[in-house]
Amino acid sequence: MKSIYQSKLFKQLIAAIGVLIILAIGIPGAFTLFYITPNVVEERYHRVMINDVKFLSNRLDWLLAKSLGDVEYLSNKITLSDPSKLEEAAKTLDIFVSSSAIFTGGTVTDKNGIMQLFFSSSQGIIELKHKNDISHRDYIQYPLAKHESYLSDVIITESNPSPVIFVSSIVMEGSQASGVLALSINLWNENNIFHSLVNGFQEKKQGSIYVVDGRGTIVFHTDKKMVGHKIHPDILSQIAENKENMLVNLPMENGKLDIALGKLKKNNWVVVYEMDHEEIYSMSKIDRYMLLSTMVLVVILGFIASGIFARIILKPLEEITNATEQVAAGDFDQRINCKGHNDFQGVAHNFNIMTTNLRVQYDQLEKLSMQDYLTGLANRRYFEYQFQLELERACRLGHVSTLLILDIDDFKKINDKFGHLEGDKALKLLASTLKEQIREVDLPVRFGGEEFLILLPETSLEQGKVVAEKIRKKVSQLKISTRKGNITFTISIGMAGLEQDTDFTCTALNCVGDKLLKRADEALYQAKSMGKNRTEIWKSPNS
Repeated sequence: MKSIYQSKLFKQLIAAIGVLIILAIGIPGAFTLFYITPNVVEERYHRVMINDVKFLSNRLDWLLAKSLGDVEYLSNKITLSDPSKLEEAAKTLDIFVSSSAIFTGGTVTDKNGIMQLFFSSSQGIIELKHKNDISHRDYIQYPLAKHESYLSDVIITESNPSPVIFVSSIVMEGSQASGVLALSINLWNENNIFHSLVNGFQEKKQGSIYVVDGRGTIVFHTDKKMVGHKIHPDILSQIAENKENMLVNLPMENGKLDIALGKLKKNNWVVVYEMDHEEIYSMSKIDRYMLLSTMVLVVILGFIASGIFARIILKPLEEITNATEQVAAGDFDQRINCKGHNDFQGVAHNFNIMTTNLRVQYDQLEKLSMQDYLTGLANRRYFEYQFQLELERACRLGHVSTLLILDIDDFKKINDKFGHLEGDKALKLLASTLKEQIREVDLPVRFGGEEFLILLPETSLEQGKVVAEKIRKKVSQLKISTRKGNITFTISIGMAGLEQDTDFTCTALNCVGDKLLKRADEALYQAKSMGKNRTEIWKSPNS
């Protein structure tokens, strides 16, 4: 390979580059370095901070709303007036909390606040030698007094430093209140979805993200020592004064602090994302140093150059610049047909190869972004997009669709006994079985963990029940051979359909979709609570 120093173009560049580089690069570069870069960096990180607190507060709101809905649902399954059914209520509580990714314990009291049942995720149902009176607690008093569900503040005591909240609902039998169901959520439990959400979110972010209540007490922080402490009074005053999500800049003793606030709707919690102002700019120091070094180098070279450069290189450089701008904008079909100097022809050839490879890689990444990496099924992102299209189509044509939610019964036992690799094999086998048992137009989805969805367009509940039973029976016949023995498993299926929604209108498709998912999920809980390995269709609580 001929050395670049022997290249004719290199010698011409040495003679031509000076004044042109100073005018074209030096002035814009200095403007970018000293004015544009600081403003762009600050605006970008402020926007990211606001979007992050909005996302996290919305997710926490959704989880709290789901917790309230779950407790209301379970309270309708409990009977306290008949002592013979107390054991049945205990089993229902055991199954519900054990299968939940949110709750870590629970208790049931009679209408006088006397404990009848107590459940701990670590010990199961605990036999009560003494039935304590907890009627003085707010999460017992409020449902009994208001006949409404209740979400408590965070409770931290000296005997139990773990931050816990209670979600409670009245137990109604006919028109009479017979007691209260209160389920607990331990925010430090690593298996709890609240813990996973906040910690997982913080791991990928700069700065510090935590949750406080309306009084400024930290209720969730990755540093457990911070829980229970008060936040800075200036931050608390901003929370009290502003009711919407916002970003504020506070002067502190150690410098300026940028803070994004995201308020929850279900309770008085606030997501706080704080980042030191200097930390924001430190993230761009390397780029600024590289830009400054490049500018100095270019200016030095510019004094060596001559006007020959413009005549030889301007036209092909313009063609290459235009093409790269189009590629930067996302057009990977750009090609350069350069007839100039041999060196430029080589650059153009390499550019064309690069854009071809980028197009192939982009197409592959786009496909992977819509696909679950383990099972090869559609992922949640792709489902949400297709689900919206199907709702619009069903509304436009007045047709029905059915949604199945299913998951593997006692999947944790498979992982515990045979290992996670064998558990992954079970998930893959289930995914391939789903694809074999449904139509081309149906959409099987891995929704998360061992939970799967199947969207059945143009399918009534009666037809969907046939499909669900066929899948369930087929899965129960599957077998995976391992060194520790054969793996067999069953699935439980919950169903809901558009035909059950008498208020289905095209003006609120997002609400319709959320309602359909929630109903299918409730039907799945019903299938689980009735013994698993079965299919249940959602039924209205009033039916």
